[in-house]
Amino acid sequence: MSESPSARLLAMFHEAGIHFESAEDAWRRAEHLSPLLGWLTASFPEERAFQTCVEWLRLCSSRVEGSEAVPTLFARARSDSPRQAHVVAGGLVDLRNELILARKPAAAAFADAANHLCEVWAAVATGEQDAETEPWARAKAAAVAMVTAWLEQQGLDEKEREARTQARIELTRILRTARATSGA
Repeated sequence: MSESPSARLLAMFHEAGIHFESAEDAWRRAEHLSPLLGWLTASFPEERAFQTCVEWLRLCSSRVEGSEAVPTLFARARSDSPRQAHVVAGGLVDLRNELILARKPAAAAFADAANHLCEVWAAVATGEQDAETEPWARAKAAAVAMVTAWLEQQGLDEKEREARTQARIELTRILRTARATSGA
């Protein structure tokens, strides 16, 4: 049996020298977006985990110009047809490419973040998990893309460490709000 999402979350923080009493303690106090997103994606196909992602994308889209279609498209990945999730993942890639061509880098990075999450959902929904859809790695990629979107929207340099840290902390705060709203 594989390690539970909560055990993996705590182990990741422990390896980094950060100690939490439980996964719930980590959710309350952590300032690191990637492990918390990893916990969600590793919890797929739980409906609450998916709904938390939808809500997080919805809340963030109000702060990233041109990204309004992303949460709606992502939400379509959950349907009675598991293959629909792959169609949606492809649609998010198409949207990202359209946004790149439209010179909207923040919205393009936002769509890229959603695509990483959707790829995990699609793999779980169809039972086609592989190394490319490993939940923790894709969550990390999604977190990086979302921080980039956040910084691009604000016109900040993504190489600026303090700006990245502040963006990650704010995005983590929004993720906590989304989790509380969705009941995950």
